[in-house]
Amino acid sequence: MPRAIAAALGAAALCAGALALPAPAGRADSAPTLPVTVPSVHEFTPGTGRFDLAGGAHIVASSAAAPIASRLAADLTRAGRAVTAGNGAAGPGEVALRVDHSGPPQPESYRIDVGDTVTVTARTTEGAIHATQTLLQWFSQSTALPTGTVTDWPDYSERGLLLDLGRKFLTVDWIKQRIREMAYYRMNIIQLHLSDSYGFRLESTSHPEITSPEHYSRADIAEIISYAGEYGIEVMPEIGFPGHMNGILQPHPELALHPAVTSPIDAATDSLLAGTADGRIDLSNAAARPLIEDLLREFIPMFPGRYFHLGGDEYISDYSRYPQLTDYARTVLGPASTGQDLVADTFNWANGIARSYGKTARMWNDGIPHGGSIPIDRSIIVDYWTGGNGPLPWFGGVNGPESLADQGFTLTNASFTPTYWATGGYAAPLNSPPELLYAWDPGLFVNGTRLRPDQRGQLLGSKLFVWADDPYAMTEQQMVDPVRARLPIMAQQLWAGTKGTSYPVFADQVRAVGIPAI
Repeated sequence: MPRAIAAALGAAALCAGALALPAPAGRADSAPTLPVTVPSVHEFTPGTGRFDLAGGAHIVASSAAAPIASRLAADLTRAGRAVTAGNGAAGPGEVALRVDHSGPPQPESYRIDVGDTVTVTARTTEGAIHATQTLLQWFSQSTALPTGTVTDWPDYSERGLLLDLGRKFLTVDWIKQRIREMAYYRMNIIQLHLSDSYGFRLESTSHPEITSPEHYSRADIAEIISYAGEYGIEVMPEIGFPGHMNGILQPHPELALHPAVTSPIDAATDSLLAGTADGRIDLSNAAARPLIEDLLREFIPMFPGRYFHLGGDEYISDYSRYPQLTDYARTVLGPASTGQDLVADTFNWANGIARSYGKTARMWNDGIPHGGSIPIDRSIIVDYWTGGNGPLPWFGGVNGPESLADQGFTLTNASFTPTYWATGGYAAPLNSPPELLYAWDPGLFVNGTRLRPDQRGQLLGSKLFVWADDPYAMTEQQMVDPVRARLPIMAQQLWAGTKGTSYPVFADQVRAVGIPAI
């Protein structure tokens, strides 16, 4: 998705005003202190005494938690703590994992009781996996823990990362390392943006002509999904339409949408949003839907997660330039229909395909047409990244977050500022520094608005969005440090909030927990 915005607007991008960093939190030096974690845990009730991890300790688990125990043992061994996974009862200096209904009730929550032994209790495997990452961070720093009880849960149900693979092909190993770091920070969803200006990255059997030379085989995708699943990370694919289809339309130029009416203003917008104009499919062409359907039916079953992202962004801002869409809509939908109705009907049709496979569809908020008589199905989750339908995401009030929530939509906050980071291109000068991402909070949308308290349950969370508008600006190795600087911040924001800790202190905590090996 090109977020190509003129660099001169950089000051306006910083969340419409200065955001002060919070002051350092106070601390009672006499209280027992746990090793730091990123993100921080919600509650710790200290006891008396301490736990010492025994040399050659066992991590024991019930059958439901056995794979989790094995992974923790392997991760701790790589971190320099020689432990093994086993069964039976945990002895002094050992760790026990339990997945049962005695765990805390919040989704993905867990409890860690530290005494002579360390006992993890969670109701779900996801909660148990999160707990093991807390243990891994603790024991990577120290084999001694103060006794007491930690109870922990996420503030937001969705805590993720998007990778723009449609522009820049990233190796499977690079993606797996990011997944491992996400899991370390107790995040839970990765979005693979698989089709855009520079390619279609999946190996297609229904349309082999669209597969880019650099692509992921079915075995590659299976490896990514399997690895992510081991650490409780859900993989969400995105094959966007009706815009950003450059890689798909390159061998099908007959399906590209061309304006019938010229407009200097919109032509300039097309130029600013480099690469979008020639990636739009003509929905008035009877062959458009069959192509889209072939791809949806081929690739939706490949991904076992709950979601399939349909795209929807940056298609058309001025329908008067494309009267063919309105003409076709009146032919197939009725004499009073509009081009906006054709777009809405297309999304509802694609949503029906996704639902037939048991998936929940998702789309970008500017894909919801302004006007028209056909509403977008409210079962589609909306990622809100822009306040308008033009090149300036900070402005515009049509279909704002509150309005969409009132209409019944579930949302995520994909705020251009400060959750986006671009490798290069027009958007790169507007990359928010980590300090700004730390000063932000996930309830603040790009246009400066927030949901009302009664709408808060309709906000799932957010992600760090890694875009590659210029795929040649950086190597994948050069991308590592900027992503690593931001990923733990997003994790902290979505799990527990910053809780008054200053950014320099938080950065020290990130350094203390380190990076897990794979």
